[in-house]
Amino acid sequence: MTITNPIGSQPTGASIGRDVVGRSESDTRTRTISDCVEDVGYLRNTTKILECDMEYLRMRVDDHHSGALQIELCDVTNELAKQSLEDLLDRLSDLGFSWRHIARIVGIPVSVLRKWRMGGASTGAQHRRVAELLAVCNIASMRYHISDVASWFETPMHSEIPVTCIDIASEDRFDLILRFMCDRDFEAVLDEFEPGWQDSYKSPVEVFTGPDGLPGLRLTGNPI
Repeated sequence: MTITNPIGSQPTGASIGRDVVGRSESDTRTRTISDCVEDVGYLRNTTKILECDMEYLRMRVDDHHSGALQIELCDVTNELAKQSLEDLLDRLSDLGFSWRHIARIVGIPVSVLRKWRMGGASTGAQHRRVAELLAVCNIASMRYHISDVASWFETPMHSEIPVTCIDIASEDRFDLILRFMCDRDFEAVLDEFEPGWQDSYKSPVEVFTGPDGLPGLRLTGNPI
């Protein structure tokens, strides 16, 4: 089987994009199936190269963006850390955070938090931790326009996944919270926070279509 090539005497992928101005209709040659296969192979290889380049650029952009967010978080935290611990705790309470959640994120018992509210001493690292939590809240409200930050922290990242930003913050991963604020890609966040989360939270029930064409429910893996 042969195919007439109306473009010219260069049938393969290497000829794609060449100038064909000035060629007459008689300047043709017969192309074979092998020529077409070679062209398709060339295009597939070029596509793969472009995909790799795009993925590399995406990773570079993500790295730069994450770095910029971390710098912003550090700057805001440094400013807030100048305030008293009591003031920081009051502001978190005004945002709607419960003392239980604040204590969990900071990594202390609620009883210690009560002492802080009464003027009790804390370490510099603990003071900064409280300031960092408030800094994340400020970025959430001012940059990403999250009006009820405390409720947003308590809301599961997905209807079928019980992980919340409270859980992530308690593991000192404010960077992942910032990423989630930015692109809402909960899967990418969970991939880093809890590898294998798909299996951990897989539903034991699935929807299937029965022989009668109607939907039904069954335990995962069970036959109809």
